[in-house]
Order: sequence, then C-alpha cells, then structure tokens
Amino acid sequence: MTLDNFYDSGEQSSTGWTWTTAGRVPDLLEKTAPVNYAQRGLAYEAEEADRFVYTQQTMAERQATNPALAKDPDLMPGPALLTAPDGNGDDDDRGQGFLWDAAIRAGLSVRNYGFSDASIYDAGAPGTVPLVREPAKTKTRIYTPGDRLLASRSDPYFRGFDQKMPDYWRMLEWQREYNAMATAGTLPTLTLLRLSHDHFGDFEDALDGVNTVETEMADNDYAVGRVVEAVADGKARDSTLIFVIEDDAQNGADHVDARRSLAFVVGPMVKQHELISTRYTTINMLRTIEAVLGLAPLGLNDSLAIPMADLFDPATSAWSFRATASDVLRDTKLPIEVERFVAAASVCGPLHDSEYWAAAMKGQDFRTEDHLDTAKFNAALWKGLGAGPEPVNRPSTDLRANRRFLVDGADTHCGPAFAAK
Repeated sequence: MTLDNFYDSGEQSSTGWTWTTAGRVPDLLEKTAPVNYAQRGLAYEAEEADRFVYTQQTMAERQATNPALAKDPDLMPGPALLTAPDGNGDDDDRGQGFLWDAAIRAGLSVRNYGFSDASIYDAGAPGTVPLVREPAKTKTRIYTPGDRLLASRSDPYFRGFDQKMPDYWRMLEWQREYNAMATAGTLPTLTLLRLSHDHFGDFEDALDGVNTVETEMADNDYAVGRVVEAVADGKARDSTLIFVIEDDAQNGADHVDARRSLAFVVGPMVKQHELISTRYTTINMLRTIEAVLGLAPLGLNDSLAIPMADLFDPATSAWSFRATASDVLRDTKLPIEVERFVAAASVCGPLHDSEYWAAAMKGQDFRTEDHLDTAKFNAALWKGLGAGPEPVNRPSTDLRANRRFLVDGADTHCGPAFAAK
C-alpha cells in the first residue's frame, strides 16, 4: 500500500517530534523553534529537554549523564518541562501530555527504544557513552532516560540518535527483547522504536562501512524491514499494527508541499497493493493509534482528526513479509546473509565514498537532530546524487492524474531496500 498524499504536521524536528508524540506543540516551543532553526541562538527545545537540560532528572543524574553541565543548583528555575504539553487530567499531569503518558495512565504496558534519550554520544565529550554494537552481551548500559515515566520502561541497551551506529544493530537489540518477551507472553501494548538512520552523517567515524548517504539510508530501510519481518513471523502477528513515520520532511520541499513525507502502516487488515491518495497528516496517524489502543484523544487537534479508516479492510487478515537488503549494502561489513540481497542484473554501489561525503558535508553538525545548515546540506545531496543543475523552483506540472502509473514507474532494483514476499 502506498500513501502518496501524506504530510508532516511539524516543519522541523523539534516541533515535528512533539506533533508526532503529543498532537500539539506548546506556545513556547512554537516561538523558539524558528529562532533555533535559523541558527540565531536559543536551544533545541524538544524531546523533553529545556535549554539542553533534562529537567526530570535530579541534579545528581544530570551530572552523571553530562558532566559538562554547570553544577549550579539554580541552573534551571525548576523541574517543570516548559516545552512539553500537559495531560488531560489535573495538575499532576503537567508535562505529561505525550502518547505514552496517556497509555500508562490507562494501564497499558509500554516499552521504549530510544525516545527521550539523555545519553551523550558525541565522541570525546564528557560523559560520552561507548560505541558498542551489542551492549547487552557485556551489560554495557547505553540509554539514559530523560523521561521519568519511561525510565523503567526503556531498554537500557538501545542506542538513540547517533549516526555512527548502523540501524542494523539497533534492530538486533530490539529483536533480542522482542523475542524474549514473545516467548514469555509479555509483549507490550505500545512500543516506541526509533531507528535514526533516516537521517545520516558522521561519515568519517561510522561503523561497518555504513558511511555514505546511500548505505546509511539503505541500512535504515533494511532495519525497518527486519522489524516488520520479525512481527510478521511472530505469535503477535495477527494483533500487531506497525506505524512508521518521519516527524518532519527535513526542509526537503518537493513539487507538492514542503511538508509532504513518507508514512507506512503494516499489519493485519491493512490493504495490500493499494494506492491511497486521501490527504492525511501526522495527526491522523496519531488519532489512528489512539483508536487502536482505545485511548481518548490527547487534545483538540487529534479529537477533530479522522482515523485513517480507508487503509484497512477486515477481509485482509493474512499478511506476511520478508526483508531484503539493498545492493549498496553488499560491500559493507554488516553481517547480512547473502540470500537477503535481491538478485539484480547489475550491482548498485554508492556513487561516492565516505571521504567524498565527509568533505561535501564539512562543517555540518551531525551530533544531534536538526543542527544542519539545510540549504547547504540539500545542495550537497543534489551535487552528490542528482543529475543536472539543482532544481530551485517547483515545476507547474500537475502530477495528480495516473498516480498508480507514476508511483509504479519510480521503482528500480537499486531503490527499495525491502519488499513484501
């Protein structure tokens, strides 16, 4: 199934993350985000940190996580998370207006992989977490919670946003827990899973030869595909829906809209081989998740949104999936089985090596989300991957007709990194 008319509600990651997880953005975040995004000062206010400080942590926890922080007890005026939405309850729900807060209040089980991560992944920085592929084997704690409710509901061995680490290893860590919980009959009702190589960067320091734009994107695709396959082959296949979304379109305006983006829904009763052109947004997806979980809307925006009903057909109960790897991953050091690669007439490889991309992206800050000079970033992408002059204006071509033909015609054996079986 293809959603070709889906739009992110957030214009960039700090607001997009909150739109995706809460269905609304507080006034303070709406006002500070444009200033931060224009690189005119102010902190990246999102993901449960104010002024780069995780206010739900105690002073001791803050210092243990990030020794570079000032030890002044008045560093922040208080523990309130000013850029978080409030819940629908009383004063005890302040700063707890996120999807998982509502699920926890409703008594649902929640498991988190990489959301609200306070860990330091910047190599050489005080408090940095070691770069380990399979930390569970050595009991090396990776994740540091920034959210108090998620602290006991998070995988301590799951690595958050760090472009040096391939998503392949994140997927294996999630799968390790998933298989154990499936065997024990303790699978959570709501899982939050972050696979961050839909971004890319840190080409010089990336592990396992996953160090070009093409290999990092293919790594993300393959990891997502393996997650879907694990669910499809598991005991919870007929009772699990998977929702995949990017929280923003990352300043990548196309011929339709600057917010148009990708979204996927996978699982039982999801229509197959269908093109859905209904206009949907982040809020519609959030509303659909709430409806599936039996949760009330988090706020006015999602209460007015319609669930994505035309994606589903009760007659479509059987589904299966097998992940296949893109050819560009063949020459990496990821331990991908040979039979996972799609047989192709010619092997596709990256157009440039890691040294090229490191030079092309020199000066970009890949240490955390949304710290890029996006105009230069997109120009470097076009120069390295595109053909001809960089397009700077949207064409007036009307592409609304013959959508199925246009979408099907875009497929190449080098493009998709996973496919249904």
